[in-house]
Amino acid sequence: MTDVHINQQSREIRVSTTHRRSSFGRAQHRRAQSGLGIIEVLVALVVVSFGVLGMAGLQLTGMKHSTSGYNRSKALLLAENMATRIRINQPAVDAASYADVDSDNVDCATPPAPYCQANLSTAAAACTTAELAVFDVYSVSCGDLGTTADYGVKGMLPSGQLTVLCNDAPCLATSSYTVTVTWNESAARSDDQETRRVQMRLRP
Repeated sequence: MTDVHINQQSREIRVSTTHRRSSFGRAQHRRAQSGLGIIEVLVALVVVSFGVLGMAGLQLTGMKHSTSGYNRSKALLLAENMATRIRINQPAVDAASYADVDSDNVDCATPPAPYCQANLSTAAAACTTAELAVFDVYSVSCGDLGTTADYGVKGMLPSGQLTVLCNDAPCLATSSYTVTVTWNESAARSDDQETRRVQMRLRP
């Protein structure tokens, strides 16, 4: 009986020992799972951060391209406006009044006199063809007098500039002209400025 009792006690001891080992193993497993969860969260945060940065970069690039296209559309409209004015005023073309035009030489704060177009305060003045040519350059460069916003090349485009050059020297009545509108934009991959341009060649 004593042996049996001893064997039973041995079994109980072994069972108790096994139970303690099993409990210790589960505790280690729980700690291991807890550690892996933190690593997974950190990896997920890193992946999400890269994704957000990538989306922000794509959005910024898209905005730059959208702005570039909008500026190009405005430059094209302004160049066409100048070209139409030149075609209408044929006597000034014959006199080479549009032969050498640069909007940098135009003072927007000083409108031409007489002012050849009616505005909010004055009626349209009677102008000669030469005076109309000066008015055309002012209007395309600076916008119409009396407007609340500046709609000319200088106001609608960043560092905008308008030039009109006769393609012959000396300029003749049959010469062709090149109308150029230039502006500056931020480069696609840096903070530097790039010069963009729209050109139109016409024979009035």
